[in-house]
Amino acid sequence: MRVNALGGKVSLLVPENFSPMSEDIIKVKYPSSRRPSEVLSDKTGSVTLAFNHTNNAMSVSDIKSAHSYISKMFRNTYPSAIWFRDEIIEQNGHVYMVMELITPVQDTNIHNIIYGTSVDNRYLLTSFNTTVEQSEEWLPLGKKMMASLTVVNK
Repeated sequence: MRVNALGGKVSLLVPENFSPMSEDIIKVKYPSSRRPSEVLSDKTGSVTLAFNHTNNAMSVSDIKSAHSYISKMFRNTYPSAIWFRDEIIEQNGHVYMVMELITPVQDTNIHNIIYGTSVDNRYLLTSFNTTVEQSEEWLPLGKKMMASLTVVNK
């Protein structure tokens, strides 16, 4: 089903069993002050689609330089990450930086698909995350969700 996020600024396809994560669970799952603006998840909360519309200024013309900076930051933060994609693409009429990688966390590894772009001249980070153990089931769906991501209000 197609859903809107961020007050209708973006839309994408999500599975029927995805729903908004409660504020209480978001605070536990994302303890930092840079927690996402909105999170959709499966019923277990272990497979997530997160939107973080930051206050950081970014125009479409800044995406290439922002991508270079953010990619280096991820590579420094997660030196043991396994990378699949690290590129700039045009999708559904909008430009995105895309990073796909597996990162270690406390007790497992997380497969991340991260899209970054400009919405309302602010940086929007959209990420799909699943554990590696669940990736056989969820990764194809995550790729479809991210491929359907559309900026409605440019």
